[in-house]
Amino acid sequence: MALMGWTDYEDRFRPSREFWNALAPFIPQPATHSAGVFPPLNFYDDGETLLVRAEIPGVDRETLEVTTQGDQLTIRGERKIAPPAPNASYHRREREGGKFRRIVTLPAPVDSEKIRATYQNGILEVVMPKAAEARPRQIPVN
Repeated sequence: MALMGWTDYEDRFRPSREFWNALAPFIPQPATHSAGVFPPLNFYDDGETLLVRAEIPGVDRETLEVTTQGDQLTIRGERKIAPPAPNASYHRREREGGKFRRIVTLPAPVDSEKIRATYQNGILEVVMPKAAEARPRQIPVN
């Protein structure tokens, strides 16, 4: 009795791949955001402070929660989307509503007593001064 091997390593996965590809249009997919994460943000370090700017249009200030613990910054909130008229149908739906949470690892220790957060025109800005031991310091050379 002779054993026959697969001619191509990838060929052995073809039947299952074809099966799942055929089913894919019928399996509901979770909603995704175009950026892949929400809220999208920019993170800056100027040597003295860390600055996070997050885009969260349509979020009420009262639903926002910004916390730091250890080396993490957490932004939580909820965006509520008004439902369309009862007889309306979507032509395009790109904005999602619901609760969100974004956790960012901080690259340096921060002074938690001096952190400031502002929210204006859909932009959340969190300014975090670095802790004294994390700030750059010029060392004189003798």
